[in-house]
Order: sequence, then structure tokens, then C-alpha cells
Amino acid sequence: MTYDAVIVGTGPAGLSAALTLGRARRATLVIDGGPGRNAPSDGVHNFLSRDGIAPTDLRNIALEQLSAYATVEIREGLADRVTAVDGEFELVLAGGHRVRARRLLLATGVLDELPAIAGLAERWGHGVVHRPYCHGWERRDLPLAVLAPGNPPAPVQSRRRAVPGRQL
Repeated sequence: MTYDAVIVGTGPAGLSAALTLGRARRATLVIDGGPGRNAPSDGVHNFLSRDGIAPTDLRNIALEQLSAYATVEIREGLADRVTAVDGEFELVLAGGHRVRARRLLLATGVLDELPAIAGLAERWGHGVVHRPYCHGWERRDLPLAVLAPGNPPAPVQSRRRAVPGRQL
């Protein structure tokens, strides 16, 4: 079978795209690599009507809503490789299974590679946040430190101004 679209990633962007394609009755395969970057966070913010919802709750609601659309298939796993074949995309999934699609949406987000700082991983998403702008309201009036690789003073300064908390 050739799908109309394959979406790699089940964060808000990938699941929103799947909903749109499902409502348009497009044969859509969504590759679900598991919980995303915001999974350890206390809440999702800046998401209209769901501000503060736990990331796993948002994900579960989206997956439940998608179950109403027979043309949307959710498959757990990872995409290992993509190639162009005869004007289509061929994906090789983990385990070697191959699928084809006319369109491909990569909605994988990013993976945080944490530096080896004692206690950082345990506090990630709870007190140590990856996006001060998203979590700034909850951290308002608290001290803010920015951990950035190298020495990029201009971007760090602009990020500090965007946070609605006390400036250091």
C-alpha cells in the first residue's frame, strides 16, 4: 500500500497534521517513536485551550481523537531511512519493514543532549526547563540562569528579555 502521507513524529505538530489529513480522508501513517521532548515537563504551555496540561495527557487526548479517523494509522517504532523511489518516498522502519508515501512530514522535534552536570538530568523539566519562554510564567520572579554551549552573549541576552520573570 502507498499512503497519501507518512508523518514521522507524534508531538503536537505531527498529531495536528494527522488530524487534518484524517479529516480529509487521506490514508496516513503516523510513526510513533514514543514520548517527546516535553515528556518530563510539568505542563505544556502556549497551546490554546490546553495551557498547563501534562504532556502525556495532551498526547493521549490527541491519539484518542485520531482513533475516530479510519484513514489514520498509528504505528509504534522508528524510521531508519528514507529514499526517493519513482516519485514517492520509501521509508525503512526499524526492523526492516518498508512503507511508501506520496508525501512525507518530518515532525520529529529535537532531542536534548544534556551536559554531564550533577543533578541536571533529574531536574530536567522540573525546575530546570529547556525553554524559559514557554515556562517563564511558572518561573516568574525566580532567579534565572541560562546554560548555553560556547560563548554566545547576544542570543542569551535576547532570550533573557523574552522571559516574563525577574532579570539577573
